Amino acid sequence: MTRIDRYIGNSVLWAFLIVAVVLLGLDFALTFIEQIKKVNDSYTIQSLLQVILYRLPGKLAEYIPIASLIGTLMGLGTLAATSELTVMRAAGMPIWRIGFAACQPILLASLLGMGISEFVSPIAEQKATLIEKFKDQESGTFSLTGGVWLKADNNFVYIDAADDTGKLYNLQIFSPEGQKLKYIRTASTAEHVQGTQWQLNNVTETRFNEDKIEKTNMEKANWDVSITPEHLFLATQEPDSLSLSQLKNYQTYLKQQKLDSAPYELEFWITALRPIASLALVLVALSSVFGPLRSSTMGSRIFSGVIIGLAFQNALNLFGRMSVAVNFPPVIGVSIPIIICLLAGIILIRRRG
Repeated sequence: MTRIDRYIGNSVLWAFLIVAVVLLGLDFALTFIEQIKKVNDSYTIQSLLQVILYRLPGKLAEYIPIASLIGTLMGLGTLAATSELTVMRAAGMPIWRIGFAACQPILLASLLGMGISEFVSPIAEQKATLIEKFKDQESGTFSLTGGVWLKADNNFVYIDAADDTGKLYNLQIFSPEGQKLKYIRTASTAEHVQGTQWQLNNVTETRFNEDKIEKTNMEKANWDVSITPEHLFLATQEPDSLSLSQLKNYQTYLKQQKLDSAPYELEFWITALRPIASLALVLVALSSVFGPLRSSTMGSRIFSGVIIGLAFQNALNLFGRMSVAVNFPPVIGVSIPIIICLLAGIILIRRRG
């Protein structure tokens, strides 16, 4: 049986790889078409291509469940079309054994996706974000969208971008005094010195006095703030661009500060449960190949896989967002569509015998 298991696994694996490449290619093309309007003198075609390429590892990890579903439908569907699955069944090979062989390459791909989400995509996403932010810095403008606002001690701080070395880019520090604004500081970068001490570079300070407004330019200035470099970096990142360990770390920090950590919890469980979601969709695909799609064309299988995959992804987003909106544990919201797929797949496979 080992040779047959390997044969089934190879068929599913090659189909999975083809689907993954096609999905990434479509994503690349559509993103390029959508983002081409942003190209200008400071944000060139080369920069846009770099940004899209840096974000492909994260996209690959996201597409693994859907690619697993369509790949299994294609791989096993090809064997069904050539009556190879019929011969295997006639030889006494149970459906669960065929399913086990099909799940092995998908499980390996899912674990690879977890590794990408943990070690590759966060770094690549950070580089892509910095390239996008630098286009504003090179053109001499400040962007007040796409970054993050923080309340640090008694000040309100806007940070356009940050990297994992603790360096901050394009800061604006608003310091109020009662109901009035005392001063605004802008800095091109900030670097952590030690403890609560930071060094601001290329600083412009605007002070609002009773009778006049004073504007001062400084090459460097000190900034005393209690937030750590690590948490400042995590605060500037979107939840879907962080690794599992970073998501867990920032969740803990937000809970300690009695702040809302639900978006980060939601993204943590979506990423952590992605391998189980992939296996659940493989079970659905397996039951379909031995059921209504047994004698259908390859186009019908692909279409069915896309519809099921979209329905699953929409259900995942719906229940996940609903759990955040109604203050329900995100792990339950993410688990509901996965459990439904698992139960549906198991029930249908048992009926096929």
